Amino acid sequence: MSRKEKLMDKIEALYSKTLPSSRAGSFYNTFPYPTKISPEAIAVYIACTTDPGDMVLDAFAGSGSTGIAALLCEHPTKRMEKIAKELNVAPVWGARNAVLYEIGTYASFAMETILSRLSGTEFTNAVDDFLKKAQTLIGWQYETKDPFGNIGTIRYIIWSEILVCPNCDLEIPYFAYGTSRNPVQFKNEIICPCCKKVHCVEEMHFATEKHYDRLLHKQVYRKKRIPAWIYGTTNGCNWDRQATKEDEDFIALIENTCDVTDAPKEIQWGELHRAGYHYGITHLHHFYTVRNYIVMSKLWELAETYPEKVSRALKLLLLSYNAANCTMMTRVVAKKNAKDFILTSAQSGVLYISKLPVEKNILLGIKRKAKPFAETYEALQKCTGQVILHNSSSTKIEEENNSIDFVFTDPPFGDFIPYAEVNQINELWLPKVTDRTNEVIISASQEKSVLGYQELLTQVFSEINRVLKPSHYASVVFHAAKAKVWDAFNEAIETAGLQIMHTNILDKTQGSFKQVVSDGSVQGDPLFLLKKSSEKKQTSQLTDGEVLCTLFANHMDDPDFDNRRCFSQYVNRCLELGIGVKMDAKQVYEYYNSRKREK
Repeated sequence: MSRKEKLMDKIEALYSKTLPSSRAGSFYNTFPYPTKISPEAIAVYIACTTDPGDMVLDAFAGSGSTGIAALLCEHPTKRMEKIAKELNVAPVWGARNAVLYEIGTYASFAMETILSRLSGTEFTNAVDDFLKKAQTLIGWQYETKDPFGNIGTIRYIIWSEILVCPNCDLEIPYFAYGTSRNPVQFKNEIICPCCKKVHCVEEMHFATEKHYDRLLHKQVYRKKRIPAWIYGTTNGCNWDRQATKEDEDFIALIENTCDVTDAPKEIQWGELHRAGYHYGITHLHHFYTVRNYIVMSKLWELAETYPEKVSRALKLLLLSYNAANCTMMTRVVAKKNAKDFILTSAQSGVLYISKLPVEKNILLGIKRKAKPFAETYEALQKCTGQVILHNSSSTKIEEENNSIDFVFTDPPFGDFIPYAEVNQINELWLPKVTDRTNEVIISASQEKSVLGYQELLTQVFSEINRVLKPSHYASVVFHAAKAKVWDAFNEAIETAGLQIMHTNILDKTQGSFKQVVSDGSVQGDPLFLLKKSSEKKQTSQLTDGEVLCTLFANHMDDPDFDNRRCFSQYVNRCLELGIGVKMDAKQVYEYYNSRKREK
């Protein structure tokens, strides 16, 4: 059997089963990034589609998973071997090389730092030293009294918005009157303790206060919040108690005695701004409690005292914890029959602040976060492959014509996530933020329409076509719930001279916040295998409606089939046949559910 025949057999096997992308393991859990894909899943595709020594391109590198995957091909993990076995493929393991393009500042910084070949031992020793110094410098800020009057350590604090009674103007702490514990519940209504009127929580206004902003050197208005409930530990024993006036006074002491020399960092708002929960938030420090912004600033300054490579690793460690856990976007949730609130991190892909933001002990958090970093550094240090990074737009790729052996990439999904806007919570700690000029996105704030998005996407796919070797392939992951975005994607591919050969689904074990809560959410990300083509794909005579009917018929007797997966399969089949995607995800689900009811 020739190499080409063997390759086609592997491709047929790869695209015959859903590709599992776990959200577990050190490689995935080093630092969070929206729509991140497991490097181990990508590595199996690379090892089946290329030969050792080949060059792999990712035009939208994001978190750098493709670069890590190329390196891991030399030393396959147990998870990679398990995926290969499940897909019934025989990868050819061995070192690959990669070239990565990423416009985002934070993502590029993270990739370069992770791929720096720092040893796991050197990183662990640096973290130990860093935390020891940090504890001496700022550990006192997380000290408090436990319920017995002994000095303990804060683990986290639930803060509470203050709501205003529409009838008598009484200020009402949301935590005290809008929630209950054991079992935990978020109430839909609040009874005013003064006038006894019943009010819907969502219809109540939040209280505001005038506050002197020491960084801006002026009086500002902000939401009024108070510490409500404190969770701590004393000599290894956990406890919790109600916050007191003494706690509020201690916070005021920190604010008035701890200087922060940072220059104010202005937020560049776009699609994510909400007048309600973003009231008064104009600069980065407004996303934090006063204490945690001071702590982050001091930790950042401390990280800069280390040698360059170690300093970058420590900074990335901080940023990996920062947006999701150090800001007021951290929150608690209520689970049925739970005896207490469940602590959770910020919602991915948005900048949401709840009525009960949480202030975590950053020192405790980064200590726990260090382990996957150390394991990742240790694993990658022994890899011999080379990864080249470009912090620039892939609308212009520097590689030579016909020089790339394989492409694996994951373009931005239209208007699904405004990456630059989300990532600025981390980027504003770095020397620069992302230049949004060539960000491939649908954005009203950037004046980028669907057509503008399509044009930028076409430029990138045209570059992919130019650098990809003849008879070689590109795997592209894409996700969208709107037909117009799929049309833009399909037109970009065809205009660039690429053709869809196979389709599959990348199955992430857990969806993003938007995927989970949206009525039009999509389960599984469609995965496409593309090749160069000078001929326009012949269009099937089938309609998209007929495609949907066939899909429903194939799964009508499957009780476990998730209708959110139906849309991904509908899209795949339409693009395979060369016909347009005419229905949004919501319309497909409505059709699917109506047919189930008829059945």
